[in-house]
Formats: sequence, C-alpha cells, structure tokens
Amino acid sequence: MLLIIKGVGFVIHVYSIGYMEKDPEFSRFFSYLNFFIFSMSLLVLAADFFFLIVGWAFVGLASYLLIGFWKEKTSAVLAARKAFVMNVIGDVGMVIAAFIIFEHLGTLNFLEVFATAKSTFRPNDDAILLITMFLLVGAFAKSAQIPLHTWLADAMEGPTPVSALIHAATMVTAGVYLIARCHVLYELAPFTMYLIATVGAVTAIFAGSMAIVQYDIKRVIAYSTMSQLGFMFLAVGVGMYSIAMFHLMTHAFFKALLFLSAGSVIHGLNDEQDIRKMGGIRHSMPITHVTFLIGSLALAGFPLTSGFFSKEAIIINSYHADMGNIIFWAMAIIGAVMTGFYIFRVYFYVFSGQPRTNVKAHESPVIMIAPLGLLAFLSLTAGFGGGMVDDFLSTYFGAHMPHPDDILLETIGLSAGLIGIVGAVGFYMTGKDRLEFVKQMLAPLYDLLFNKYYIDEIYDFLIVKPTRAVGAFLEERAEKFGVDFAVDQVGVQIREVSRLISLWQSGNVRLYAFNMIVGVVTILMFVVFL
Repeated sequence: MLLIIKGVGFVIHVYSIGYMEKDPEFSRFFSYLNFFIFSMSLLVLAADFFFLIVGWAFVGLASYLLIGFWKEKTSAVLAARKAFVMNVIGDVGMVIAAFIIFEHLGTLNFLEVFATAKSTFRPNDDAILLITMFLLVGAFAKSAQIPLHTWLADAMEGPTPVSALIHAATMVTAGVYLIARCHVLYELAPFTMYLIATVGAVTAIFAGSMAIVQYDIKRVIAYSTMSQLGFMFLAVGVGMYSIAMFHLMTHAFFKALLFLSAGSVIHGLNDEQDIRKMGGIRHSMPITHVTFLIGSLALAGFPLTSGFFSKEAIIINSYHADMGNIIFWAMAIIGAVMTGFYIFRVYFYVFSGQPRTNVKAHESPVIMIAPLGLLAFLSLTAGFGGGMVDDFLSTYFGAHMPHPDDILLETIGLSAGLIGIVGAVGFYMTGKDRLEFVKQMLAPLYDLLFNKYYIDEIYDFLIVKPTRAVGAFLEERAEKFGVDFAVDQVGVQIREVSRLISLWQSGNVRLYAFNMIVGVVTILMFVVFL
C-alpha cells in the first residue's frame, strides 16, 4: 500500500507540475496534495483503530479541500461538500465500531484485537456482526459502494490530477484495504461477507451501466473506478483477499494512466471534457493516444495486460471460492462485458473519426507525458508480478491465491472483455444511424441510466428536502419563538424588576424618611412579637 501511495502519488505530483503550471493557486494545490499523501500514509501505517480513524478522517478532509480547490466554481464547492458529508457518515460508522471493539476486547491495537477475536466472538454473533457492519459503513462510504456512491462522480469537478489521486492512489480503495486488513474479524461474520460480495457485484454492474451513457470523459472513468471497486469487494467478500489486493495494485496503475491521459486530452483541447466535442485527435496527440489505448486495454482485461491477470482471477474465483457461486460469477461476467464496452466507447469518441470542435488539439508538455509513459509500462507489465504479490501477502492472509483449473470459465472470462470491445466497435465505428435507433428503442432505459437511476433526486426527496423543512420549521418556531423569546424575556423581566425597584429611588427625602420609619417599625415588631 505504501509503494502504491508513494509511487503513484509521486507520478501524479510530477504530472501536476505541468497541468497546474498556470494556476494562480499553484502552491496551495501542492500543499493539499501533500496533505493527502500524508493522510493516506497515516491510514495504512496505523497500528490500531484509533490512528486508522484519524487517517481516515484526514483523507476525507484532504479530498474535500482538493475537490473544492477551485472555490470560485459553485459545482466544485457543492461536490466537495457532498464528498465530505458522505465520508463523515463512514467516519461515524468507524467510530461506533471502535467503541464496540474496545468494549468487548479492551484494546484497539490491531494485533491484540485479531489475536483475541476468535476466542471472544462466536461466528455471526451480534457483537461481531455489529463491528463488521459498522466498519463496512466506513468502507462503503470511502469506496463509493451502493448506496453511499453518489459523491464519486461529482468529485470530478476538481482538477484532473486530484481525480487521479483519489481514484488511483488508494483513497477510494481504502475500503478494500480495511476489509483485507481486518479479515480475521470478517471471517467470523460470514453473513457480512456475503453482503460485501453481493454489494460489490451489484455495484460493478450498477456503475458500469451508468458509464455506458455518460459524456463527460472524467465521469465515465469515475464510474469505471466504482465498478472496479465492486470487483474488489466481490473478491474480499468471497474470501479472496490477496486477489483483491492484486487487482487494487494493477487498478492503481491503469486507472492513474487513464485519468492522466484524459487530463492530457482536456489540456490539449483547452479544458473541454465532453467527448461529443472531441474526435480524431490521435494524429495531433499521438503519445496521449497510445497511453489512453494501453489504459483502456488494461481496464477491459485484454490478454497479457495487468488488468487481465487480476480481473480474470476475480471472475473465476467468484465461482470456485468456498463462498462463491454461479450468480456472483455471472454478475462479474456482465460487469466485465460492460467495462470493455464503455471504455472503448470513450476511446472511439475521443480519438477516432473526424474532429468535432474548432479547437486545434496539441500534445501535452514532456513533464506531463513522461509520467504517462511510466504508468503505461506498469499497466502492461504489473500483471506478471502477481506471484510476487501473492508470496508477500500469503504470510498475512495465511493462504496463497488459488488457481482453479477450469478451461470453460477461463475462456468465458477471457471473452467477456473482448465482447465488450467488439460491441463498442459495432456501435461506434459503423455509423450513427444504428446508435440513434437503439437510443430511440431504449429511450426509457437510456434516460434512467443517463440520470444515474435518479438516486440523487431520490436522496433529495427523501432526505434533503425533509431535513430542510424540519430545519426551516425549527428556525421559525423553536429558534424565534423558543430560544430567542426565552433570551429576550430574561432581559425584559430584569428590566421590569429594575423599573419597580427604581420607584423606591425617587430622590424625595420625605419618602426616604418614611421608608426608614416603616423599616424600623417592622424590625421592632419582629423583635418584640417573635
């Protein structure tokens, strides 16, 4: 994890020098970027749940600052706020889990918790289910899994290097890391494991379906990240922790490559992000074209790329693992087909055909191109390091990555990404008529996907609007007629009492003498008769 954070983070830092060169807030940007790297390092270096939660919260703060970096841009500020709120929901879940762990085990140290967990908890008992579920809230929020996923696409409002850092340098993969790190606890909660695998498989398809119809190049890649995280959650959910971490590593390389290549395209087209206004730029941006193609092939799981080895391992083990089944396998296959389709849809829109804009595209400077070359090399070769990753992690997870011998499933898994690529060729390289016909035939489904299943609207209707209504009511009634009224009455009553007392201070000497006589008589009567 440290190698991924520091390695990919360093590459993104170098790239950012060129990308943010003309930004007047250049120094502020790099201070936030470094704070993000510090926070992620603290998260993975934590030896107990306390510092894990501190790092977890710091990463949320860093993402808030980076997503809303262009603070004069309203959409960026709103996106940063949404990301922060979603992450805080996860933070609350983590804190509650830590309290329950401390209550039952008397410690938050990882080694002590994992050593005593098996003797303290019975499988699927209430305490271990609560702990794993509340930890899962944090994992789902950070890794943008259903239903806490809505912030991830909006986070694309920040600078492109920020998108790459959040998606590749482990922030959103921190949820996968958390479950793998705490695998001892999760193995005591098989019910939670099945929930993780189910949510992961559903998210892979859910996000992939939205990516198919989006036109913002960064949002498509963002939904791609959400989908790939679904594959990782599927892997940890069926107990294949090493494979999930292997895919986390390969994904970091090709996803950083895709985001930075997309940033190069945006830079070369003067900040244009709509793929409908791109096209035919492979000749004017040849290096970016090649690196984006390599990233796309790796994401689609094309044979011998890094994504092929890790994704194939997840797909076949989603069936052959002890907790796997044919439903998980089928959902993984559907997700893989979607992946090949949506990423090559973007590729053909951006680099093929004729230019659809008057902007003359130009290749990015060397300081931006050099990181792309390094990431492209890793995206092609990192898959061959699976054995090394397995040997390293097997000492922690207690088992090596399985290699099921199933020619039929391997062939189907291999074909899934290729079918998606061929489908994209059929739709986007054979004329627009067929595409428009399909859009009209599937108009309701297209609208549903384009509007992201109306999840934001549903949240707005069920949560945001009622909360605002309650807030407005409390402001009008409780604040004005309750709190404000009570505070004002304190002053009013003191003023009235003071006015009554002031009647005795009239300045009339005869009244003062009369008061003194009344006082003396009262005291004498009290002394004599009592």
